[in-house]
Amino acid sequence: MFIVRRAHARIACVMVIYVSELFSNYWMIAVKLALAIIAAVMFLKLFNMNSQLKQLTPISIVLNFLLSAILSNFILDDAFSIMDFCVILIVYGMLLWCVNWLSFHTNFGRSLFVGRPRVIIQDGIFNEKTMRKMRLNVRDVAAAMRAMDVHSLRDIKFAQVETNGDLTIVKKGDENYSVVLIDNGVVDTAALDKIGKTELWLMAQLHAQKIRDPENVFIAQYHHGKISVIKKK
Repeated sequence: MFIVRRAHARIACVMVIYVSELFSNYWMIAVKLALAIIAAVMFLKLFNMNSQLKQLTPISIVLNFLLSAILSNFILDDAFSIMDFCVILIVYGMLLWCVNWLSFHTNFGRSLFVGRPRVIIQDGIFNEKTMRKMRLNVRDVAAAMRAMDVHSLRDIKFAQVETNGDLTIVKKGDENYSVVLIDNGVVDTAALDKIGKTELWLMAQLHAQKIRDPENVFIAQYHHGKISVIKKK
């Protein structure tokens, strides 16, 4: 009888230990899940990663996948400690901040991480070199044109592929389109080439409005042969 009681006591102890370890593991997973959700929300808010107006670029897709991998490994991997998670998040945040800063403040960064619109038709003439680089053919362009209710290539004066893959078309005789020349203090030289102007012309336009440095310009837009400028506050 005594032996049976001892056996029952051992079984009870084993069960208690098993249940406590089980709940301990689930408790840690719950804590990690909560921290992962907080981290995801923090990055979405601080770096505006959920903006509907923000273009989905290859680098943003890679960074989003990287964040997803960090969060999933942190939740499911027992060897992934909270300290390791914090260190990796700091490094990831610094990398993301550098990418955003370069994209926002420099032409080089925007060209590298976001890309530039590519002009494929200028003054009714196809830019075959650009189309070859983008691996586009006339059939692709024609299909996109039909979706925009444009059925003849002869009707197009200007067309460009935007950084998000959309096609912008200006018909012949339609001058109602605008070009951003300065974005947050950064002069877009490609946009100047697009309208056939130079940086000297742009500086003369700014001086006429008593602006000495493009750094003081939030946005400058060319429309109907005139330039509209909004200064930084």
